[in-house]
Amino acid sequence: MRKDWKITILTPEFYTYGSMVIGGVLGDAGYSVALHKGFQNIPKSDVIFISLQSTIHLLKYRDPILKLPGYKILGGPVTHVPELALELLPVDMVLQGEGEVTVLKIMEELESTFQGNSTPKMKSENDLELVEKNPKIVKGTSSSLIRPIPLIPDDIGSESIRGANVYIETHRGCPGNCGFCQVPCFFGRKVRSRPAADIINEVRTFMEKGTQRIAISGGTGSLYGSPKFNQVDEQAFGSLLKEISNLTSPPNLTIPDIRVDMINDDILDSIRKYTNKWVYFGIESGSEKVLKHMKKGINLDEVRSAVESARKYGLKIAGSFIVAYPGEEEEDFQDTLDFADELMLDDYFISIAEPLPGTDLKDKIKQIPSDENALFIPGEKYKKYGLSVAEERALEFMLESYVYRSLPQPMTANLFKALLDEVKAQGKHIRTVTSLLIGCNSYK
Repeated sequence: MRKDWKITILTPEFYTYGSMVIGGVLGDAGYSVALHKGFQNIPKSDVIFISLQSTIHLLKYRDPILKLPGYKILGGPVTHVPELALELLPVDMVLQGEGEVTVLKIMEELESTFQGNSTPKMKSENDLELVEKNPKIVKGTSSSLIRPIPLIPDDIGSESIRGANVYIETHRGCPGNCGFCQVPCFFGRKVRSRPAADIINEVRTFMEKGTQRIAISGGTGSLYGSPKFNQVDEQAFGSLLKEISNLTSPPNLTIPDIRVDMINDDILDSIRKYTNKWVYFGIESGSEKVLKHMKKGINLDEVRSAVESARKYGLKIAGSFIVAYPGEEEEDFQDTLDFADELMLDDYFISIAEPLPGTDLKDKIKQIPSDENALFIPGEKYKKYGLSVAEERALEFMLESYVYRSLPQPMTANLFKALLDEVKAQGKHIRTVTSLLIGCNSYK
């Protein structure tokens, strides 16, 4: 085996957790591997693994990827539409799904076909699961989640991803069926939890490398240790939080996302004791009709109950909302505004519905002509800003959210401009993604 090969794992904008995990697997197998962020000063490499998170990256980073030397392998959430990735990017292979096991098989296959000092290449199937017999698309094998420590960059402490240096994975899978979410598409609906000792050892190593703020993820945080399909194990969850918090201290530990129907008093008490006391609920809409379209699996009374329970434990509450979901009418949007006003949360995250590869939302939008898609229909309320109906709804909600929250904030000219810029950026991004994924002339 040619362990003298130079391998680079490239992430364009920040060090993704998945890239660090793959780096740890390759390093543990004896390969010379380095993490690199951005496209400047990339080390000379025989093989480059590229981790892309968003569909827009297929266009945004096409030119710099074209200039990369070596054998190029693409991974990450964008691989849900591997044919599109191969059409747009000059890569040699797309690794779809979980890569910890399959990445070593790929390296073995590359080594078996290596000739002299020429560029490595694939020429036989061997033990790889090819998608539709396409030698450029390889399906990742599900992992047991028992793996080596990730490859952690020396500057990890300078990263800031929604306030955290790193998001550490505690489990994979989610029993939810939300039509906009990639987690079940990528990892399945069965919850697979990592051994607590492995997680604690990993946290300790991250802290030794300079990490200060840690978020734990895996879809819905409280699903860690889930004994059955849609149940939570509050003892496993609470015990894990306590052990992590002993290393980080509570203010430096965050639970980013949690479902309103997967909490109880013990879970909320653990969040109060061992984290920064914030809880992030995926609420998405104040319309029962839209929630059903989303296949969210919750109702408004469950949201009200969850918010009330969280407040009982003195937690700060943030809610995520999605506007312009297929089927959302003006009255549904008004219901969402009224519901947000009723809840009076501490913070709001508002986004326009974005079709992600592999999701039900992507399939729904594919069936809608552009003249019926709110993202492509010119708006009337803020006409002078040239916004679509979807962008207008997002802007209106963002503006109102500063009044609805527990501590209202004044709207300044600078804040209004920042929100307007955010809405325009979202709209441009999602229109481009829609055109790419739908592949229909009416969206171009």
